[in-house]
Amino acid sequence: MEKIKFITDTACDIPLSTALAQGVEEAPLTVTVLGRTYRESYDISPQEFYDLCGQSKELPVSAGVNSTEYLSRLERAWQEEYTAACIVCINARGSVCYTAACHARDDFFEEHPEAEGKFRVEIVDSRTYSIAYGIPVMKAARMAKNGRSLDEILAFFDDWFDRVEIYFCPLSFEYVRRSGRVSRTIAFVGDTLGIRPVIHIIEGHTAADAKVRGNGKITEAMEKIAVSRMLPAGDYGILVGTPRDLAEDLERRLTAYTGHPPAVVESAGPCITINGGPRLVAFCCLNRAPRGEFGVTGKLYQTAGTVMEAAAKTAAAAAGTAAKTAAAAAKAGEEILKNVAGKLNK
Repeated sequence: MEKIKFITDTACDIPLSTALAQGVEEAPLTVTVLGRTYRESYDISPQEFYDLCGQSKELPVSAGVNSTEYLSRLERAWQEEYTAACIVCINARGSVCYTAACHARDDFFEEHPEAEGKFRVEIVDSRTYSIAYGIPVMKAARMAKNGRSLDEILAFFDDWFDRVEIYFCPLSFEYVRRSGRVSRTIAFVGDTLGIRPVIHIIEGHTAADAKVRGNGKITEAMEKIAVSRMLPAGDYGILVGTPRDLAEDLERRLTAYTGHPPAVVESAGPCITINGGPRLVAFCCLNRAPRGEFGVTGKLYQTAGTVMEAAAKTAAAAAGTAAKTAAAAAKAGEEILKNVAGKLNK
């Protein structure tokens, strides 16, 4: 049986203790606030970060995992006689983590040529954020303990990341304004009127799905979105900053709709907070169907299918042309033979 080490990053918003209980390692992103840099989850908790955000006049900044962090974890897995390592990263379009993991893999095999063919390293771009990739990593670790192969787990990741969606609502425009996602005017008008946007993140892209007035209608709007798009039998999770009452109400609503509780209810970590602010509530879920042609995986399958279809048509056309040419040659040969036979008879 394969012995698989799962590695992810702290932006997955799964507590370190929960991850370690499943044998999953989290490489730290860093955040800088009030002139000091912290390793996310290791040096600072979400609640401590919320407090520092309230004191800071400047927008905190984050930095991705460096390749050395990933390399040290690959080294340890090899030394502990794992047969494979699977690194699942935050969306590659929003962070350098995926690139760093790829460099670490290349450096590892350069330093350990003896590991070729004995130690497999797979790197997965989740194409999403927070618990939307934290949940499947924890589930994958359990699958491995139950004897599922790495290929089966990679297929599970393909399906999950081609379905997963995030919906979040910032209760203030302050952080989305400071991060440059909306103008100062829109932020001022939005906060003045008490507008609360429910924004989706799908394949790394964002757009508003609903806008409500006041905090009281946020969870109702989220419930409507869930009913229209969510796979009820699938795992889902809830993420929250400071508005715990909204998270509790959302949990009641989604549990009533799906018939089962969320896989996790976690605090939004610093990297998410920087973009949405401490006052936010969110949930992630699986769509009823894969995005297919819209998702990265689907596009690959679609491209492969198109290429195969074109190749088949080309082959068929070539075969048809060859058959016509052969028939024409046979007919010409037959005419020549007739002419020769006629002359001989004379």
